[in-house]
Amino acid sequence: MDCLARHDINEVMVEAGTTLCGALLQAGLFDELVIYMAPLIMGDEARGLLSLPGLQKMADRVELKIDDMRAVGRDWRIRARPVVKTS
Repeated sequence: MDCLARHDINEVMVEAGTTLCGALLQAGLFDELVIYMAPLIMGDEARGLLSLPGLQKMADRVELKIDDMRAVGRDWRIRARPVVKTS
């Protein structure tokens, strides 16, 4: 990310797996999250959306503000931003 910033690149779209997406979230390196959700239930053995080690209790949760939700074919597209906590 530092290398991209040195080249004046300030917008990056990332489509990645659970580990990289979780790391970007924990590092505070995204402004918007776009989630496509299919109308399927896959059970508890399916891969999660984000890998977030250390997130064990509700107090550790990441709050999102949903900006838009709409149907895209049979799926749902959800656009959300992290809520910045102020002390």
